[in-house]
Amino acid sequence: MPPSGPRVLVLVTGAARSGTSTAAGTLHHLGLDVPGPFMDANESNPKGFYESRWSVRFHNQLIRRAGINAVDGRPDALERVHAVIDDQARAKLGRYLARHEDLPQLVVKDPRSVWTQHLWADAAHAAGREIRYLSMLRHPAEVVSSRTTYYAHYARAAGAEGPREQASLNLMRWINTTLVSERETRGAVRSFVDYADLLQEWRPALSRVGVELGLRYDPPVEVSPHPVDDFIDPGLRRHDASWADVPVPHLLRATAEQVWESCSALVGRGASDPGSEARLDELAEDYRWLVADAALLDQEALYEATRRARSTGVQEGRRLAAEEAVAAGSVPVDELRSRELMRIVGRRLLRRPPPEQEGHRP
Repeated sequence: MPPSGPRVLVLVTGAARSGTSTAAGTLHHLGLDVPGPFMDANESNPKGFYESRWSVRFHNQLIRRAGINAVDGRPDALERVHAVIDDQARAKLGRYLARHEDLPQLVVKDPRSVWTQHLWADAAHAAGREIRYLSMLRHPAEVVSSRTTYYAHYARAAGAEGPREQASLNLMRWINTTLVSERETRGAVRSFVDYADLLQEWRPALSRVGVELGLRYDPPVEVSPHPVDDFIDPGLRRHDASWADVPVPHLLRATAEQVWESCSALVGRGASDPGSEARLDELAEDYRWLVADAALLDQEALYEATRRARSTGVQEGRRLAAEEAVAAGSVPVDELRSRELMRIVGRRLLRRPPPEQEGHRP
C-alpha cells in the first residue's frame, strides 16, 4: 500500500455484539493494519475477534479500577472510568502506539473502547495520527438475544437470574453503551455501519466508510473475487431483529427502539444529523432518570429485605430467649427488647460450632 495520505488510527467501536469483529476483520482484508496477537476465535465468534490481547488487558485494568463492567448499563459508568485515567495509562497507551509507528493505517478494535474514546484520541494526536471512528450498529433485540445465548454468565454474575432479568440488564447495557459511543465521538471524523448491511452487501457499505473516513484500500473494493468475499458470512447473523423472544419491560424496549432509530439516522449522512443528535441527548437524559427511579425502587426492596431479616432475627431471639429463660427461670421473654433479643442470637451464633464440626460440608 502506498504511504501517501495521513497516518490514521481507526478505532472500531460500538456496543458489544454489534459486529465490531466483522468490521475489523473486513478492514484487515482490505489492507489496513490490524495488529495482533488476537483473542482466540470461539463459538460466539467463529471468524475471529480481530481484537488485540493488549487492548483487552489495557481496558480491563481501567474498568476494574473504575468498578464497572466491560459492558455497563449505569449512566455514570463513563465518568467512573474517566476518574481513574491517569498519566500512567496515558503513557502506556502512548508506548503502544509508538510500537506501531510504521503502520500508516492502524486499526484497533475493542468494544471496551466505548469508555476511553477521548483517551485514544489524545494519544493519537500525540503520536502524530488522525483518529477516525468506525461505529457499528446492530438492532438491540439481536444484541440482547446474542448476549443471552453466549454471555448469560455475565448477566448472572451481576445478579440477573431469570430470562426477564438477563434480557433487561443486557438491554440496559446496550442502551447506555450505544448512547455513550455516539456522544463521545460526536464532532469527530466518524462513520456508522449497520451490521445487517455489512453482511448483506459489504462493498457499498465499505465504499462509503472509505470515503467518510478517508481510508485507502488495497485491494480496492472493486476487485473481484476479493478476500472479503470469503471472510464475510451472512450466516453469522444468527439472531433476528425481533422482540418476540426478548422479555423486557415495555418502557425499556421503547427507549431502545428510539435510540436505535436515532442512531440509524446517522448512517449515510456523514455520521452527523443535528436532529438525531438532539434526540439522542434527550433519550440519554430520560434513561438517566429511568435508572435513578429504578435505584429508588431497589432501595425500597433493600429496606423490605432488611426489615424482614430484622423481624426474623427478633423471632429467633425470642425462641432462644425462651429456652434460656425456662432453663434459668429468669426474665419473661415478653419483657425483653428487640436489641436484647438480637444479642441473644449473636451469643448463640458465637457458641455454635463451625458447619464442618456439625457434620456438614463447608
